[in-house]
Amino acid sequence: MILLVDHQDSFTRNLEHLLTRFDSVEVRDRLSLPANLVNSASLIVLSPGPGTPSDYPETLEFTEKVKGKTPLLGICLGFQLLLQAEGARIVRQAQVLHGVETEIATVQNSRTYRGLPPLLRVGRYHSLQVEHRSLGELPTSIQITAHDPIRKVPVSFEDLKRKLFGLQYHPESFLTSEGTRLIENIHHACLDEIG
Repeated sequence: MILLVDHQDSFTRNLEHLLTRFDSVEVRDRLSLPANLVNSASLIVLSPGPGTPSDYPETLEFTEKVKGKTPLLGICLGFQLLLQAEGARIVRQAQVLHGVETEIATVQNSRTYRGLPPLLRVGRYHSLQVEHRSLGELPTSIQITAHDPIRKVPVSFEDLKRKLFGLQYHPESFLTSEGTRLIENIHHACLDEIG
């Protein structure tokens, strides 16, 4: 079962629809996460949402409790939440990307992009980004797996040791050419034994 933690975003149901291709999905508000669902999840997905990671202290606390125990995938806001919790800084970006299709450059030996081309078109909906200078604060187990070649900012990461994954873009968007394959790759990686 996949537990989708909802941050009251309009994309949550679209994301749920994509995730149901891989397992049953339970959608729960971030403020109401029953222990039985958390404990039985094979993957916990942190949804997109408005605002900044600091607006969601409950989610930041929740991720600290489950990191390394249950695989985590953060999408858009979820990507930012996970990286902020690991020591990165999230800042306002110069250009708002809302409903914009851009090309990203991927790391070919990563689990996230296994079997996918080095350049992908993805749908982006965000006004915040990871501050590049703060990447040095992240644990060495975190690998940046894709970046925006024009703006030089990271747009995905993975930590295979703790089964943490993040996508700054929206795999469920029709603007993302390989969204289903991306989730399939991450889901397969999550099924591997943790650690």
